[in-house]
Amino acid sequence: MRAVGIERFGGTPQLMQLPVPEPGSGRLQVAIETAAVNPLDRAVASGSLAGLGEYRFPFTLGMDGAGTVIAAGDGVTRFRVGDRVFGQFWSRPLQFGTFAEVSVVQETPAFGALAAVPDGLPSREAAALPTSGMTALGAIDRARVPEGGTVFVIGATGGVGTFLVQAAAAWGIRVIATASVRLAEQVRGLGATETVVPGAQPFGQALRGLVPEGVDAALDLVGDRSLIGGVAGSVRDGGALISTAFGLDERFLADERIRTMNYRLDRKPARLTELTGLVTAGAIRPVIGTDLPLEEAPRALAGGVGATGLRGRTVLRVR
Repeated sequence: MRAVGIERFGGTPQLMQLPVPEPGSGRLQVAIETAAVNPLDRAVASGSLAGLGEYRFPFTLGMDGAGTVIAAGDGVTRFRVGDRVFGQFWSRPLQFGTFAEVSVVQETPAFGALAAVPDGLPSREAAALPTSGMTALGAIDRARVPEGGTVFVIGATGGVGTFLVQAAAAWGIRVIATASVRLAEQVRGLGATETVVPGAQPFGQALRGLVPEGVDAALDLVGDRSLIGGVAGSVRDGGALISTAFGLDERFLADERIRTMNYRLDRKPARLTELTGLVTAGAIRPVIGTDLPLEEAPRALAGGVGATGLRGRTVLRVR
């Protein structure tokens, strides 16, 4: 089968011909139709996440994907052959990712989450949902913004940001989001009430003009500390400053006036269930900025592709 992976940490991701993996006990063999690219895929390839668990090589990259179950090992009870599934395919040991024509995944992934694809949802959209969508929901959950409250989103045009703006708006939260002049209308179309252009003026100054009493939360999805610096003072007492990109240093984390954290995706099965419900209800949709064939995965991982509109998600057509 065709797969994109690495022979060792630090190796250059490349298109390979690998044996089709067989499902063991408690595992599913899935014919992958579409996969999605995440920044974490680059971190895995570099070896930055080597401490996560046991890796086996050659290692197939890709954590997000959607496809059809074609075989099941002993003890599988949740899914059957023919079921369409999607999710974060991170199993123990780490070896078979979604950048491949066939993947093997634990029925309950040790490091991820798996669910049935909602009826009528194309695999292309299902694959674009898991990691970014779950992260967006988790960040909002941890921010504890009340209905009618206000959230400021730094990085609203990316994968996590496009989900976060939609979900917050669906829950009755006022969204102020960063966006270039060119993309401002598209971000407002996702549910943002106002947009702030990066570089036009300091974020803190812009927020004081829009929300003099302070925002309930500021969510950083970029990790650029130079952008975060002026934002903390614009969060009301008891509000939250949260980064999904680990952009908060000790100075921010020590702030006792507001709640601060570098958020790492948690409660994955529950987050995926909630995400599925929101998609089924029509409250959110994945924004796909770039659509590529599987063989272009190495270029996508190297940052060699870009979107003309909202960046959203980059998906790979496997079949």
